[in-house]
Amino acid sequence: MPRLARLVAVGLVLTLGSATLSSTAAADDVSSAQRRAAGEFLAAAAAGDAQALAFALHPAELERIRSSVLQQLRDEQARGVTALRARLFGEALPLADIERLTSINFFRALARRLQWQVRPYEEISGLVAVRDGNLVHVLVRGRQPRGLGKTEVVEVVSLLAYGKEWKAALPLELAAQLEDLLAGRRTADDRSAVSSAGGGGASSSGAASGAGSAPARTERNTPQMLALLDAAEKSLVDGRCDTYYREHLSPELRRTLGARTVDTLISACTRSMGNRELLVAALRIVRRTAPAYEAGGNRAVYDVSAQGLPYDRFVLERIDGRWYIGE
Repeated sequence: MPRLARLVAVGLVLTLGSATLSSTAAADDVSSAQRRAAGEFLAAAAAGDAQALAFALHPAELERIRSSVLQQLRDEQARGVTALRARLFGEALPLADIERLTSINFFRALARRLQWQVRPYEEISGLVAVRDGNLVHVLVRGRQPRGLGKTEVVEVVSLLAYGKEWKAALPLELAAQLEDLLAGRRTADDRSAVSSAGGGGASSSGAASGAGSAPARTERNTPQMLALLDAAEKSLVDGRCDTYYREHLSPELRRTLGARTVDTLISACTRSMGNRELLVAALRIVRRTAPAYEAGGNRAVYDVSAQGLPYDRFVLERIDGRWYIGE
């Protein structure tokens, strides 16, 4: 690469603010392995696929994030508070379950709180690689797919050596967002959901109910709905799982599940306190969440994504004037 072009490329890295370069930083040509690693990261980010993004990041970066956040969660629990856990993973997910997450699944859970925007590229070419300690900041030029514009966009991806290959380091922008989350400067409401994160709000749940349905309206829970939620929670707290499933689930849902499945659910609930606690957590989350109403106000759909529950929505339905748990 001509010396002038190399200096211009290094200047671009500095201008983009990707890193603070040391006085010993050296600029090199981009190797094929570095270009592949940068392309893998950019493709995963453009797709909004948290799992693909996790695989594109260096395993040491994933484990560093996991270890650091877990230590803060443990310190928090020792103080008897749960604000950080609720902010990062949702209050329904206990610390014991979080500790069992692999570094990849740990990052996937955090990714729904992070936001980024990268264009898809049909092809990328390397411009320059700038060494900065253990990192190599790779400057690449991306060509957009046909029909998305002719402008070629310059991107910077920071890489770490991975044997004879390379993997992406956590981008400094995402690291800053993670710091904001840990410090409470951002909440789940600020997130831009990744594809693995599920629904993006109550309105999207309403839209999924089918073409031609009336637009959903969002309002508070009614006193009758709150009474159902309170009665269902009391049943679980008292250990009366049979009451929860036979009286508070809608007749239509019980019919769909079948008698044998309902009996299995009751048995699992009775045996497992963790199962009951998860159900109680869901009811408490729904209690303070405004639903989107459908079916003429007879169906209430709650967006419970990013709350640590194993599902993204919760449904109540009204049958013959009475509210039941419908999904």
